[in-house]
Amino acid sequence: MLAATAHEKDACQHDVTAPPLERIVVGVDFSEVSLAAAQWVVRHLAGDAALTLVHVIEPPPLPTLSPLPSARKQVAERRLRARIESLRGALHGLSGVVGGTDTRVEVRVGDPAVQLAAYADLVEADLVVVGGKAVSRATPLHETATTDRLLRHLSRPGLVARNIRTAPTTVLAALDGDAATVLTVARMVAAPCAARVATLRLADRSPVGSLARIEAPLRERSTPVERGEAAVKREQVPMIIDVARKLRADVVVIGSHVSATDDDDDAAHLLARTANCSVLIVPAPAEPPPRRLIHSDLIVHVQRCEPAGSQPDGRGAAHSAATRRGKDDAA
Repeated sequence: MLAATAHEKDACQHDVTAPPLERIVVGVDFSEVSLAAAQWVVRHLAGDAALTLVHVIEPPPLPTLSPLPSARKQVAERRLRARIESLRGALHGLSGVVGGTDTRVEVRVGDPAVQLAAYADLVEADLVVVGGKAVSRATPLHETATTDRLLRHLSRPGLVARNIRTAPTTVLAALDGDAATVLTVARMVAAPCAARVATLRLADRSPVGSLARIEAPLRERSTPVERGEAAVKREQVPMIIDVARKLRADVVVIGSHVSATDDDDDAAHLLARTANCSVLIVPAPAEPPPRRLIHSDLIVHVQRCEPAGSQPDGRGAAHSAATRRGKDDAA
């Protein structure tokens, strides 16, 4: 069954402690949908979180092969700085309209997808939000392309806000792979507006009962939904949309393993382009670079080529005097 029973709904009323949203970045291009998204975030998600409105402008055209005269170059730079200050003032005016206890503004130059993702990493944002128009064939391709590229560049949860009129009442977490992380992000978004969290299990890639083991230690505040058996990503998307429609979910939270360098889509990115509700994509955690194994002969060679002033420690490894001083100071 797709709908929760009355007993399950009553069980959902027990709150679960979720980490609060502390830093939120909202991409603003001064369109109607982006302004609505900013206002919606302030009213229903931000709470006491630090909110930053970010606008990205295209960089000035590249100079021709012949270098610009110094005077012309200075004029171009002054015009760019003046434009940035003008947009910064417009964002300050917008922040006064949307409200918020701690709203800041930022103007960056470059590719919007790259710059928004980079700024989110810089401030360690918990959530990045952009407005999205209702899905239709009339939606300009460049708008969907920019949003799609942003979601691929993000290393932090990214929300495409669509059809946002009121506070979310139901958040649907589509679980596949790193279910615990997706579930945590779903709770973070649901907590400020006391929305319920419903869970939908996607392809079965783990032992039976694994979802229960994930939810039990976390005291899940969710409405379990019958698991879908679709394993193909293009079959998962209509299933998720159908479940979201039946549950009247306002936001669908789903994990993704697609990066900016991948050509293929996964269910998360297909969903972000086709669903008419808000979609929150949780990127997979970045894997640390593999450790390089050093051959023992190379280690001996390195030790023999120690710089002057270095001394071995108690284990025989050499450290420079500057390194040792830094450790002593830190201690």
